[in-house]
Amino acid sequence: EAQIEPGRYWLDQRASTNVWVLGRVRAGVSPGQAESSLNRIAEQLAHDYPSTNEGMNIQLSPPGLVGRALREPVIAFTTVLMGVAGLVLLLSCLNLAGLLLARASDRRREMALRLALGARRIRLVRQLLTESLLLALAGGTASVSLALWISHACASLNLPFDIPANTALAMDFRVLLFTFAAALIAVVLFGMAPALQTIRVDLVPALKNAPSTRRLRRWHLRDGVVTLQIALSFVLLVSSVLVLRSLRHAMDLELGFQPDGAVSVSFDLGLQGYSEARGRAFQDAVLQKAAALPGVLAVGSSNNVPLRLGTDEGNVSVAKPVSKVNESSHTMRYDVSPGYFAAAGTRLLAGRDINWRDRAGAPLVAVVNRTFARTLFPSENAIGRRFRFGIDPKAEAIEIVGIAEDGKYESLGEDQTLAVFQSLAQHYNAWTTLVMRTSLPAAEATDSLRRVIAEMDSSLPLFNTGSLRDQLAYPLFPARVAAVILGAFGFIAVVLAATGVFALVAYAVSRRTRGIGIRVALGASAGQVLNTVLGRIGMLVLVGGTAGAMISLVAGRGLAAVLYGVSPMDPETYAIVLVLMAAISIFSCWHPARRALRIDPSRSLREE
Repeated sequence: EAQIEPGRYWLDQRASTNVWVLGRVRAGVSPGQAESSLNRIAEQLAHDYPSTNEGMNIQLSPPGLVGRALREPVIAFTTVLMGVAGLVLLLSCLNLAGLLLARASDRRREMALRLALGARRIRLVRQLLTESLLLALAGGTASVSLALWISHACASLNLPFDIPANTALAMDFRVLLFTFAAALIAVVLFGMAPALQTIRVDLVPALKNAPSTRRLRRWHLRDGVVTLQIALSFVLLVSSVLVLRSLRHAMDLELGFQPDGAVSVSFDLGLQGYSEARGRAFQDAVLQKAAALPGVLAVGSSNNVPLRLGTDEGNVSVAKPVSKVNESSHTMRYDVSPGYFAAAGTRLLAGRDINWRDRAGAPLVAVVNRTFARTLFPSENAIGRRFRFGIDPKAEAIEIVGIAEDGKYESLGEDQTLAVFQSLAQHYNAWTTLVMRTSLPAAEATDSLRRVIAEMDSSLPLFNTGSLRDQLAYPLFPARVAAVILGAFGFIAVVLAATGVFALVAYAVSRRTRGIGIRVALGASAGQVLNTVLGRIGMLVLVGGTAGAMISLVAGRGLAAVLYGVSPMDPETYAIVLVLMAAISIFSCWHPARRALRIDPSRSLREE
């Protein structure tokens, strides 16, 4: 501790909650048993130190992902991602199955001839499945090659924030085994139906290339495949549009500060061995010099700014005797200087700002956000009221002198959270973030701040430098990743849906050329021809779109983990997707429909 964080004494502060213990569970002991044993110690500590340890317990979690802090959202996001990827795989298989079914219809005469020459049906099934297996192997090989390229691209990815993270995606035997298994299952499930349909032929009609009496029915298996394709495409498009609209909404969220026009520079005086007195003097001097820079509109400092890692937290209670932890509320905690709210662009809704009279030795004061005031003082004006950190009645009370707007403090998707802004002069913190609002370009303003600090202490390392807008890259990263990935999947869904509808309409036109020619010869109008060709497609699109909308309403709840300010049942999103699906269907049908209108009756009647 002395080498890593000089001047910090976390291990000696009983109220500190940012201590992590790494251990290995003894063989034969379950994690639940180990956790129970540790909590017996926690109960004893709560008995010995009720003011700081009451209600605290110990939770075990696997290492990584900051314990349990990020595990649940990451698992939720990857679950959604795997579900969407599974839909894309299913949609691709359905698309291929539709093409194989169309191909099977064209091979009726070939299969009938083989059967007439004595071939066994099981042998024909093996032949057709072998053909499907070759397609699967070719696709699997191409997919592994593409995955390797994507893995290398991810490994060289530069993340837009200063947090060490491993983006390499290792290709191991489990991935290859999964790919092989997926390809094999796809062959069996989606290659078997076309194979069985191909060998179930009526020999005499098939050898004459005449319609089979078994096929003289209104609906075919191909219709069901296309309907399912449209439904799955609808689900994928809804997911993509929801995430894209969520990202756009995230850029306009009420953050509790205005990132445009503001820059920041962070440094930790404790790492350089500054004492409290020397650190306070440095913080005051750097504020005065920064305020004298050209183009500066406001300048202030804080131990941290919202939406960054390392935010201080604590429990607060109304300044009256309390004895239970559940009578306190969890809050974010910031130490700010005068001018911080103006520099960050945080609006004060009532009361006053922190000022220079709020020094050490003066009565403790704080500005709280609106949620804090409504939670602790729901039926009265919070200005002038007092609260304390923790539940110890001996802790010094803090007076509320101002109420600030609500904001986002740990993540963009969080619910309304309590926040307290104390006077930095009354609660010294060596971790300092200098925030400056300026009319100058961000790069120029940041360089000016760097020069000011370097003139005072050239050995002081700086981090989190640049505009506050650019520093939103970390909280926006999950939304941007989701938008890129689901946007790509949505594009694939559009292509597959379009090719599926196009293939079905084109196949219907090619199989019904003679019938269309007869209708035209008998005086059928263009509208009647189009109704013959496209009437069924319209019904399939309607049924598939309805089914897709119902599935999306049920499955959309899983997207809540990656949505910011957009409901999974957002009506505008569904309207956009409905229009998009209708446009895709019309575009896919356009060329085959024109081909049907240009059929020459005399030529089609001469064809076999």
